[in-house]
Amino acid sequence: MKKVGLVTVLYNSPEVLSDFFSSIAIQNYKEYCLYIVDNSTNPESLNVAKKMCQELNIFAKFIDNEGNNVGVAAGNNQGARLAYQDGCDYILFLNNDLIFNDPNVVTYMMQHAAENQFEMISPLILSYPLKKIWYVGGYFNEWKAIAPHNEIDCEFDSNSYNKITQHAYAPTCFLMITKAVWESVGEMDERYFAYYDDTDFLYRAYKKGYIVNVIPDAIIYHKVGASTGGDISYFGMYHLTRNRLMFIRKNLSGIKKTISLCYVLTSRACVFVKSKNKKAIFKGIVDGLSYKL
Repeated sequence: MKKVGLVTVLYNSPEVLSDFFSSIAIQNYKEYCLYIVDNSTNPESLNVAKKMCQELNIFAKFIDNEGNNVGVAAGNNQGARLAYQDGCDYILFLNNDLIFNDPNVVTYMMQHAAENQFEMISPLILSYPLKKIWYVGGYFNEWKAIAPHNEIDCEFDSNSYNKITQHAYAPTCFLMITKAVWESVGEMDERYFAYYDDTDFLYRAYKKGYIVNVIPDAIIYHKVGASTGGDISYFGMYHLTRNRLMFIRKNLSGIKKTISLCYVLTSRACVFVKSKNKKAIFKGIVDGLSYKL
C-alpha cells in the first residue's frame, strides 16, 4: 500500500482544528503520516493539535517554528521535505480550515491515482457553510496573471459533476501530488510567503506538462478565509497585490508580461480609489515591482 504524507500549516486558528482533525481521524486510508507545521505566534494551536492527535489516535510529526511565521510556502516546504525523506509516495497539501465528513475521501484519491496513474489530484471543493462550488477546476489567464476557478459560487448539483475532469490549476488547500512531481517541479517559492505560492507552483507544474485531475466522488468543504482574514484584509490585499506582480515578473515574458503588468496596475489603481486598505495596495505595488527575484 502506498504511503501518503499529509502536510498542513497552522497559524493562530485553533477554533477550526476540531473539524479538521475529526475529518482526518475518520479516514479509512491509514497508510499516512500527518506532518503538522506550526507558524503560529503563540503555542495554542500547536497544543490543540497535539492533544487532538493523541485523543484521536492520529499518527503525526510536528515541526515547531517556535513563534516564527515563516509563511505558508515555507511551511509547506518543511512538511513536504520531511514527507519525502520519510519515503512517502504521495504528498497531500491540505489546509486545516477544512471539513471532509466522508471517510473515503483519501481512499478515493489514492485509488484513482493508482488505477489511472494520476500525478496531481484534487477533490471537488465546496465553500462552508454555504456549500456552493468553490473549486471544480481552474485555469491560467496569463494576460491578467490570475488563476480563476470554474463556476465559483454556483449552486452545487451532484448529478452535474460525476466525471473526472482535467485542469491546469488547482489550489493547494487540498492537492495531492506524486513524489515525482515534487522532484520535477521543485519546492514552493518561499518569497511569496502567502498567496500566489500555489499559483506559481502549479504554473511551473503546468509548464512541465502536469495536469490536475479533479475527482468528483471526493468532496470536501472549505472555510474560506478562516486563517488569513479574507482577501479584503490588509494582509490579503498587500500580499495579493505584491505577489501577483512578482508572479508576472518571474514567470511571464514578452507581450504577455507587458499586457499583464498594465492590466494589474490599472485594476489595482481602480481598487485603490474605493479601498479602505490604500496603504496595503500602494506598498504591494511598490514591493511587487522592486522585489529582487
